[in-house]
Amino acid sequence: MANVVNATGGLEPEFGCEHLATILTRDEDAAERFRNAFVTTQAPHTSHTNANGSHYSSPSQISSQYKPIYLCLECSETCTNGDRKTHSQKTRHHFYIESRTGSLFCQACHDFVYDYGLEHLRLSGMALLSSRKRPNNDASADEVFVKTNANKRPCTKEGVRGLFNLGQTCYLNVILQTLLHDPLLNVYFLGNGHQPFECTVPDCIGCAMVEAFADFNSGEKSEGFAALSLLLTSWKASPSLAGYQQQDAHEYYQFLVDKLHTSADGHLDGADKNCPCFFHKAFYGKLRSSVTCDKCGNVTRTEDPIIDLSLDVQVQAKKRQLGGLGSSLTPTLSGCLESFTSPERLVADVYNCSGCGGTPQKATKQLRIKKLPMILCMQLKARLSYFFGFRFEHTFSVSEKVEGKVDFPLSINMLPYTTKPHSQNGAKSKYLYDLASAVVHKGKLEAGHYFVYCRQGDQWMLFNDDQVTAVTEAEVLNADAYLLFYTLRSLSASSR
Repeated sequence: MANVVNATGGLEPEFGCEHLATILTRDEDAAERFRNAFVTTQAPHTSHTNANGSHYSSPSQISSQYKPIYLCLECSETCTNGDRKTHSQKTRHHFYIESRTGSLFCQACHDFVYDYGLEHLRLSGMALLSSRKRPNNDASADEVFVKTNANKRPCTKEGVRGLFNLGQTCYLNVILQTLLHDPLLNVYFLGNGHQPFECTVPDCIGCAMVEAFADFNSGEKSEGFAALSLLLTSWKASPSLAGYQQQDAHEYYQFLVDKLHTSADGHLDGADKNCPCFFHKAFYGKLRSSVTCDKCGNVTRTEDPIIDLSLDVQVQAKKRQLGGLGSSLTPTLSGCLESFTSPERLVADVYNCSGCGGTPQKATKQLRIKKLPMILCMQLKARLSYFFGFRFEHTFSVSEKVEGKVDFPLSINMLPYTTKPHSQNGAKSKYLYDLASAVVHKGKLEAGHYFVYCRQGDQWMLFNDDQVTAVTEAEVLNADAYLLFYTLRSLSASSR
């Protein structure tokens, strides 16, 4: 069993890993040099000289580089991700400081390691500790200050960080905030689901997302931060996104999911393949289209992958009018889903029936959801049509935004809209979804603005770029939403 030390009221492993334990206990002089090198590399605004006589900067000075640089603690050599292994094989040096975060990397473990003693040195700013354990009565003023003020991040601060607008980037901010608040994605990105230090893909969206999740969940900061790496990587991946013009949040969500899918190890390209990767399971569903010939009853079925449902609010309003319900009632999300999955009559010139010798026939078309994703995005698409990155309604002389609030619930049962709408009651729990966020668009088409409501535990927060405000459930449900994100309540249901 590994030794532990009592660290500010909790138990911590005495050493970050067995290799670090060896170097810190084998020889006191060597251990002192190692600690001194560790503290020196953490000092900002310093320049050093490595064993070859060339100059290098501290990690804080080179942290602006997108790809990390690794500084060897034993000879001060700087390495890239690919060179690090070669350097360790040649010199038997195993410990490096990663440039962007100042974290300690052990090549022998092939992973980052956390060592309480070294972290204590870094936070307190002390040059050295004469030994790993010091009696309380011998503690310096700095050590007492650290012990008194060091604590875990309070729960009320978790997840409550805004995102700076970098110039018409509110479309990115609302989608990123939605993903940052999803527990499943936090487990993936904070749990080494994607490992930037092993990734060799240039301008990788997955690497940029790891950095965003790490920055967002930093226990040392509560102010807003800028998702600069994600923005620049998005620009490089899609020239149409580059620049500071406004973009559509829905289209950016589609772009981001596609790029995350291609960044996953073992992903499969092609819409007809059942990809086993994490993102395909999290974001991708399957939609079945059934066309029934009115003359012979022949049924033609096709299935297509989906990452969202685009629901036409105006279609529901027209059906209400045709059914004598009037147009004054506020459309509902369930009503939009019913309209989306209800049968639609096709005229003869758009469908050729194979059962009738390929001749044009009248038919009925119906859409049903064959497979639901764990994270379900629904776009209320009648609200905006596409124009210069926005969605708007066409008329003969003008293009204008279509207004009209849609009522949506905090939770929804998606079973009635699937290919098995009449399953037994016991199966309904597999189709229950809870509202996770609601994206709102306000303003004119060419100068609009996005903000988002996200659920953080039992509390709802309004994220308006870097401004964060606590709100009530009633305020969320009264929002004029453009995008709705629901998450599957039971993850065990995702295996169906």
